[in-house]
Amino acid sequence: MLHETPENLDALIREEKQRVAVEFIQEAWNNALREGIEPSILAESGLQAILTQYHAHDGEKAVVKLINGLSEKLRCGQFDANRVLQ
Repeated sequence: MLHETPENLDALIREEKQRVAVEFIQEAWNNALREGIEPSILAESGLQAILTQYHAHDGEKAVVKLINGLSEKLRCGQFDANRVLQ
């Protein structure tokens, strides 16, 4: 039997929260598309709203770090829905 350390439990909890958050955001995205909002408008508006809230909560440095991290993930193909993991 594996023993769960606090770090392992924290990582599992974070993964579950991320999974649920993605589900909420995907649902909102799909609802907006059904209402006729174009993906480009939805994406820009969503990012603006999210970054504004994140800035208010954690500050400019956190937003810059997040954006830089997203740029790297984009370059690595993490946002490609058709990518194949091997």
